[in-house]
Amino acid sequence: MVEHIFSGSEIKTLESITDNAIKLSGAQTGSLVLAHSDGSLFIAAGQGLRDEYIGAPIKSNEESVSEHVFKTGEPLIIEDRNYSQFSRRRKREDYSISLPIKKSDGAVVGVLNLNRTDYPFREEDVSQLEILTVNIAIILEENNMRRSRERIIVALSEIVGFFASLFCTDASNDVFEKIFYSVKTLTGARKAAVFKLSKKRPYLVFEKDWPKQLRWQALSEVNDQIQECMEQKKIITIEHSSQNLFLFIPLISENHSPYLFVGVLREPITIIDYLVLSAVVNMGNATLENITLYQKSRRLAQERERNRLARELHDGLTQIMVATQIYLHLLGKNLENTDPNILAILQKVQSLNKLGLEESRFILSELKGKPITPLQFRERIDEAINLFATPDKEIKFEYKVDVKEIPYQVYQTVLKILQETLSNIQKHAQAQKVTICITNSTQQMIFSIEDDGVGFDPQILEEKESDHFGLKNLKERVRVLRGKFDINSQPGWGTKIMVKVPLPREIAV
Repeated sequence: MVEHIFSGSEIKTLESITDNAIKLSGAQTGSLVLAHSDGSLFIAAGQGLRDEYIGAPIKSNEESVSEHVFKTGEPLIIEDRNYSQFSRRRKREDYSISLPIKKSDGAVVGVLNLNRTDYPFREEDVSQLEILTVNIAIILEENNMRRSRERIIVALSEIVGFFASLFCTDASNDVFEKIFYSVKTLTGARKAAVFKLSKKRPYLVFEKDWPKQLRWQALSEVNDQIQECMEQKKIITIEHSSQNLFLFIPLISENHSPYLFVGVLREPITIIDYLVLSAVVNMGNATLENITLYQKSRRLAQERERNRLARELHDGLTQIMVATQIYLHLLGKNLENTDPNILAILQKVQSLNKLGLEESRFILSELKGKPITPLQFRERIDEAINLFATPDKEIKFEYKVDVKEIPYQVYQTVLKILQETLSNIQKHAQAQKVTICITNSTQQMIFSIEDDGVGFDPQILEEKESDHFGLKNLKERVRVLRGKFDINSQPGWGTKIMVKVPLPREIAV
């Protein structure tokens, strides 16, 4: 409807201009036809027309007078000599004149049609009526500017609200989502993705309805423009061979990882849109910086607390146990000729104290987040399996880890997955046989666990109301390490979980 495009006062103005044009030209009826952004025409105002025609699109199987004038940009007078030029005018019922309405840049945005029955229009009428079309064009441009201002004000208000709801405890994906909704509010874009830039190759970290075929490789043909975009930290739009208009927004700061936001636009954006998007970039970068700095601060605080506990453990309990081990050794020397049963008890106490000492040293390594050896890793895995083992279950364990050392995060992730998975098997799987395999390649740690239990449908993990929080958390742990977490299962056919976590190159043998 016209009310959706123009305000009440603007509609009255357009009607008044149409009426004045009719009176000035001596016409009996007339209409003002305008164009939508896609070039389709509709009747914006008129006199001598039915009410239902106002706001209605112009539909015709063949080109109408309005369409002809809109396309050519030239006035057209219909009289006795040419009334049959258009298919709809096989018989003349009136004389008419149609004039294009042009913006200041010469673009045609509509047509003014005037009709009368008594005598035809003349060429000298054109210049007089063109003054009216200039006024109509001015009103249309002012209307577009007003609507653009209103759109920007509404968009800015919503964008500020988006970022006001973010906190430094949120995740990066929360920021990307707010940026997406900001871009969507401003430009109407419905598809977007965020790529994290790395030395090897950027990879997808966030997407909204992003086409699967548009991975980073698909953007290689505009790589030079993207590099310029990142180096100069400027927002750009690029037409792609996929017939998409891409919006590239660099998110770069010294305090957070570099990202590139890519959106698919419906139509080009204005200079004002660029300015607003610049504000979005600033807010997005500031929020990402806050999140990154908060995470660094929290990690630093945790590291300090771990170091404090490690010092307390080393200077307190560990030293006591070392001293105890020394006294137990001296005691054993003095009791060499005593009752064998007492010596056996003493040796048992020595073994337990030695085991406790080794455990305290391992806890020290954990507190400091230090890498562990493959032997220590094997021992911790064995402990987890032994706690789970029961007479009714057959456990097959294969361990072939050939690396210098294992990063603490990798060790912790694999151990957590093993513990959670064994717990799930115990509670739900009803399995008799469990196969565990831990090995490594030159680039990654590979862990798999398979059971012959009742199985389940992995799709339920994607459901919002799913209560499988443990598996979801494990999947997120692996994702943080840029690893892969796959579940292969179906009801009645058991379950197999496969985890692959990247290893730093320098630790591989």
